Amino acid sequence: MLLLKEVVDSCTGGRDGPPLTRDSLGRFSKSGEAAMPGGHDDFHDEMARAWDVVARETYRGEFDDHVALLRAGQHNLLEPEVATLLPLLRGSHVVHLQCSHGLDTLGLLNAGARPVVGIDISAEMIAQAREKAVAANLSAEFLCADAADPPPKLSGTADIVYTGRGAVPWIPDLGRWAAAVRRLLCPGGHLFLFEGHPLDALWDRDADHLILRTGMNYFNDNAREHPGFPASVVQRELGEDRPRMLERCWRPGQVIDALLVAELSLVHFREYPTQFWDQFPNWPAGIRSSLPHTFSVVARRADAGE
Repeated sequence: MLLLKEVVDSCTGGRDGPPLTRDSLGRFSKSGEAAMPGGHDDFHDEMARAWDVVARETYRGEFDDHVALLRAGQHNLLEPEVATLLPLLRGSHVVHLQCSHGLDTLGLLNAGARPVVGIDISAEMIAQAREKAVAANLSAEFLCADAADPPPKLSGTADIVYTGRGAVPWIPDLGRWAAAVRRLLCPGGHLFLFEGHPLDALWDRDADHLILRTGMNYFNDNAREHPGFPASVVQRELGEDRPRMLERCWRPGQVIDALLVAELSLVHFREYPTQFWDQFPNWPAGIRSSLPHTFSVVARRADAGE
């Protein structure tokens, strides 16, 4: 752990030095938080509006299936999550950032977490999550808030901050996000992130072999709207006068950098061929299994006095 602390101190000027933040593209800066295009509030409102549409038009129709799974006492953790997260989970207070419609959050209760709080930017997602909890006879708290600005009452409460499965690409500022994760964690608490690998953004989703999408570059940090879900849903419902669903393909190294700058220690980093949704339906199995599609990060906040 000493080596990682030295990395953090060298980036930040030491524990007592000026904090290093990132601009809206995630780049390090000592000038404080950078304003997002159009302002943070505008960005927040536009993304909330877009995800409200996605929630109504896509996830509402899956409600009964989700409730049936939860009533059966099941969860939908995938193998890499079971192997790493499950040993940490039992009896832990979990805060789930970008909880969406609540299925994954409520599944954590079935996997042994107590209590669980879900946070999402979309009021419609939160409404569905609350309804799902009631229908499944599970008790969880769901709050409508920005993942980078969670309610102050949650500061220092989380044994585990859980996030991922398509969450991080919607974060415009990794520095603010990582700082929020640290605030949520109690001393000795862990972040568990299980996320889609940004390499997948490079490939044509409709092809039956590896074809690089036009204009794609693994090292391009600019926000862009990708074809297909969820942008296609918002386009269909709202037309051209709609929010743009801007994603960033944050690389694992950038995510880890942000966590180190936030003074969290890296415990674990892994890459997997596991997919959490079928984005390449026409690929043969040999191609699917030969590339990383997901990765996980576990980071820890130091105990008091460490």
